[in-house]
Amino acid sequence: MISIIILTYNEGETIQTLLGNLQQLSQTHGKEIIVADGGSSDETISAVNNQARIIFSKTGKAFQMNKAAKAAWGDILFFVHADMHFPMNTLLAIEEAVYKEKVDGGGFSNIFDQHNDKIKQIGNIMNLRIFDKREQSDKGIFYGDNALFIKKSVFESLGGFKEIPIMEDYEFSKRASKNFNLKKLKNPIITVSARRHIQTGFIKTRFLWIVIRELYKIGCSPFVLAKWYAHVR
Repeated sequence: MISIIILTYNEGETIQTLLGNLQQLSQTHGKEIIVADGGSSDETISAVNNQARIIFSKTGKAFQMNKAAKAAWGDILFFVHADMHFPMNTLLAIEEAVYKEKVDGGGFSNIFDQHNDKIKQIGNIMNLRIFDKREQSDKGIFYGDNALFIKKSVFESLGGFKEIPIMEDYEFSKRASKNFNLKKLKNPIITVSARRHIQTGFIKTRFLWIVIRELYKIGCSPFVLAKWYAHVR
């Protein structure tokens, strides 16, 4: 079984669309859907309307994902954001990777729902990917917008996500890739929202991502870095 864990914090405008999308996904071994809510004050919880199991947590992606993972029944954990959209064969692709290819985890290629070419081009330029167009995910480093999946046994052996306010997915995949086989699935391609780029600004958003990543890598506190990265709704 795949346990699909949706991270929510005031996602009342998006959660119903995602739940409808997830209910339709094809799978072989079965699925459960868990909403890991970080203290929403809007209509998020009422909008779930018995379409998923709800786990309440204090605000923070790492806290929410860890708590939901402990309650999950599946042998594969699939962490998704409320503003994503998934093709019909998404779960089948995960099952193929884990059960047939013996992959321990990974993530997906993605496109943005708006301004995709512009956002990707800015990302390539600002990350200096002129000749080598590989993204972090091509090197086994996954962020939330890659929709990370991982065998629950592996997740537990690693002690879950480090409970920091930012860069928890980067830190987790770095640890996981040292001893386990992580793979980027290039098909299907999932869709992620461009809302942060639109609201905050395309160049500013990409610049923040790069600066936060590089400062984290040299030891800057994630608690300081998180102050630069406000919620966007």
